[in-house]
Amino acid sequence: MKLRRHRYAHLRSDPCAYILCIGEEFAIITVWVDDLLLFATTIRLMNKMKSDIKAKWEVTNLGEPSKIVGIKITMSKDSIAISQRRYIESILKKEGLERANPVGMPLDPNTPLEPNPEGNEGNHSNSFARLLGELQFIANATRPDIAYTVNRLVAYTTNPSLQHVGALKRILRYLLGTRDHAIVYKALPQEPNFFYGYVDASYGNADDHRSISGYVFLAGNGAITWSSRKQVSIALSSTEAEYVALSKAAREACWLKSLYSKLGLLQEDIPTLIRGDNDGSIAMARNPQFHKSSKHIAIWWHWVRDLVQEGKVFINSCHDPEQMADVLTKALPCPKHQKHTREMGLVPA
Repeated sequence: MKLRRHRYAHLRSDPCAYILCIGEEFAIITVWVDDLLLFATTIRLMNKMKSDIKAKWEVTNLGEPSKIVGIKITMSKDSIAISQRRYIESILKKEGLERANPVGMPLDPNTPLEPNPEGNEGNHSNSFARLLGELQFIANATRPDIAYTVNRLVAYTTNPSLQHVGALKRILRYLLGTRDHAIVYKALPQEPNFFYGYVDASYGNADDHRSISGYVFLAGNGAITWSSRKQVSIALSSTEAEYVALSKAAREACWLKSLYSKLGLLQEDIPTLIRGDNDGSIAMARNPQFHKSSKHIAIWWHWVRDLVQEGKVFINSCHDPEQMADVLTKALPCPKHQKHTREMGLVPA
């Protein structure tokens, strides 16, 4: 309320962000508990923002940001990088793995994960769950390359077997060898639609035969948002699984579009590009001609058709080698995993 008196508008697309627009210039305040990050297009507007905040609260100016909520921020003239090396190293030290042998990918594609054969009743208060929670924070914040493996292991939280514990340790060994990696966002020439996404699904890849959806959106050649999640219902075909994944990615695109439009960085009439590798699901999204094979699909997934017809989303086909969302839906061989990791802007800093 106090910020609104200074003409700062509360962003509907993000409840923790406020924006002040003066002509073509704008300033942004992001809030995390008692930590603030300030962004402005000019030094004059940055100074005004600091004065507005100091007039209402007692604050400490820490200068150019270098870290927030465990995430390291490295800025240069033409790039910004985010990483979590210290947080990763603290976990490795706590687990006694700071001198372990690194591996090239977080999950071995030749060793499928299976439920605990003993079938004992478990609980959520075990060391497996604690470590998994720490890794999930890393996967959500700066490391999309481990998102699939971490979310697969979540299914075994209450009753982990030795195989699951070994898989969890393998993630740590992978992070040991890539702890210097950071997502790097580069300053690129201004484009009308500067963010775009990839979406994929792995059909029947979970233990209960449900499919895994994965998507990633990029800006400045770096991943800005991503997801790897098990679908809520069993898909009857790979086309249906990919169609559900398309719908989820389209919803994320709408949120990003709303956010960037409010910031004045994007024209609302320009469709967001989403790339998928399943021609059947793309055809279903563009035209409801496959009625017999799609009439059983829950109504809410068909919202993606409206977005396509209204010109808010443009879905394009890409070949499998180019599908970087593949790393969010299944375990991949080392060369392919590393290729898609680099494509998401995750490189040694």
